[in-house]
Amino acid sequence: MGAHLTEPIRIGIVGAGNRGRNHAARYDRIPGAEIVAVADVDEPKAEALAERYAAESYPTHGAMLDATDLDAVNVCVHATIHADIAVDALEAGTAVFCEKPMAGDYADARRMADAADRTGNRLAVQNQLLYTKETLAAKALADAGALGDVYHATAARSPGLAFGGDGDPEAVPLGARRRGTPYVDGYGTPAFVSEESAGGGVVLDLGSYTVGQLLYLLGSAASSGGGPSAGESSTGGSSALEIPRVERVRAETFRTVPDRFETGSEYQRRIEETGYDVEDVAVAFVTLADGAVLSVRTSWSRYMEDESSALVGTQGGVRLDPFEYFATVGDVEMRASADLEEYLFRQQYLRGERGRAAYDAGLWADPLYHWVTDLLGHSEAPPTADIALESMVVTDGIYRSAELGREVTREEIVEAEETE
Repeated sequence: MGAHLTEPIRIGIVGAGNRGRNHAARYDRIPGAEIVAVADVDEPKAEALAERYAAESYPTHGAMLDATDLDAVNVCVHATIHADIAVDALEAGTAVFCEKPMAGDYADARRMADAADRTGNRLAVQNQLLYTKETLAAKALADAGALGDVYHATAARSPGLAFGGDGDPEAVPLGARRRGTPYVDGYGTPAFVSEESAGGGVVLDLGSYTVGQLLYLLGSAASSGGGPSAGESSTGGSSALEIPRVERVRAETFRTVPDRFETGSEYQRRIEETGYDVEDVAVAFVTLADGAVLSVRTSWSRYMEDESSALVGTQGGVRLDPFEYFATVGDVEMRASADLEEYLFRQQYLRGERGRAAYDAGLWADPLYHWVTDLLGHSEAPPTADIALESMVVTDGIYRSAELGREVTREEIVEAEETE
């Protein structure tokens, strides 16, 4: 996969539900992307989505891989079955783009990464926080050494982007909510609050965004002189970014939503209907191999003012929501804002014709756009699978630490998952 491909890239989508329809609409706007196949065990759904894009439909991903010549497979199903589909697709010779979280647990995520390494095929994982103007600007500050040695980061709440059915990005906060429990509060499906289908609750749903974003920014700081780091092996990308290695995790999780509502309310009915067996609040403290620490706050429903994601170093700090830079200049303590829209405009236009077109069409924000342009060899996307894999060490560590009631080491997290 790479620069030898010529447009268009032939894409097969696995999962014709909400996410599959969403991704299909977004691909339809991206130059060089062509949806040629859709697979879903719900055959009428697969047929309906395939018909919309003049594609073929299949009852299983295996049937689709056997019958269709594909360049890439897009996985849009529940996290607990990501790994089996992704591994099959990678071994069949296609690149794979997977919805977040990478998998239901670290062991499955590791299987996916190993398959990408073994086959040499590209693997990417959704995380739109890596492409926001706040992340781009924070990365620029870290890479320029404006923060010095970064020793503390907070993964809490960051401006993000959601993509509607037409593919247009809409600004939304991601990471921690005061109120917004899937299905219970009226959006999403019951699968979001079932451990069997989702693999977990808010830690996997929202925590995967902000943890991945902060590991990416910490990696940027490390590679520009902010201290040593050690990441996992590459999963098909060529980026030189070194991802910080997680060493220890201490965490607690909480299930607070069932106690929030009165008996007999529509909210309680929805809670009882789903069985609601996942966490909706989590708090964690992560120690990295270079000595830096990462605080994690994630919630669907929490009675507290929102807390911004941030990076703090020996020479400066940056807060992401709202974006502000803190430093000392001439012995004056500075608190500076930034014109992020102008920065984004300039950065996109410096990319030439493609960058200008992406900016004008709003495609710059979409991970699928960066995935397609990377496969075509036009640009290099961040190593999202490597970031997602290390994020799974954090998320699994949160669950294991909360279960055991103590700090857990990387070895305990990784070895336990790989043997269970």
